Amino acid sequence: LIQHYIEYDGPDVNLTAFRMIGLQSLPNKFWAKLDAKMPVDWEHDNKIPATIEVQLGKMFSPSIGTYIDGLFGVGGDRSYDWGIGLGARFNY
Repeated sequence: LIQHYIEYDGPDVNLTAFRMIGLQSLPNKFWAKLDAKMPVDWEHDNKIPATIEVQLGKMFSPSIGTYIDGLFGVGGDRSYDWGIGLGARFNY
């Protein structure tokens, strides 16, 4: 996925975001996801605050599941070093 953002009224925004998402079904209603994001901020010295998210989840019914995330900042312009998250998934 490639997205480009520009402003039409307001502060200067000129950002191109590259994103790769991989999702894999696993046995016993588990899933794994890799989400890599690499935005290039053309207005701020071409900074690249890249991030990687690794997720493992489990569905308990066809519509309800939970997951845990590992979040990692990449490179010198990263927004954060690392983080963890817990979440719920609802399919409707």
